[in-house]
Amino acid sequence: MALVPLELRLSLREGSVFYFQERKLSSAEPHFHIVVNNPLSQQVLLLTVVTSKVEKVKFRRRDCLQTLVELSPADLPRILTEPSIVDCNNLTHIRLDEFCDRWTRKEIKSFKEDLPVPLRKALRSAIHASEILADELKALVTKP
Repeated sequence: MALVPLELRLSLREGSVFYFQERKLSSAEPHFHIVVNNPLSQQVLLLTVVTSKVEKVKFRRRDCLQTLVELSPADLPRILTEPSIVDCNNLTHIRLDEFCDRWTRKEIKSFKEDLPVPLRKALRSAIHASEILADELKALVTKP
């Protein structure tokens, strides 16, 4: 079981927002990520990736728009500065101990604000609507 620093433990839950560079993404730029599971009890984080490339994502997923969730700066006022989108067909999977190590090395920034509950439910719905995600990953996310 991972030893989670207290400051991280207080902010680590479904709807938490973090900002970091994820090596598994094709872009080297840091992105906002939103936790979509219960990481402390499951010992793993499932995160969505937030991107401002709204039209590009809509075009790429035009056959499964129900798996996309749009966000506006009003949804996360001190975090987002432009309209953004989450493609719930792609989840980032990070073991809790690895996430804690990266947090300790100051590679990850957290925010006080969580994603509002209606948008958390929208993410859950979009994840469970995905025909691309593995059932094992969907099982870690609460049904809407």
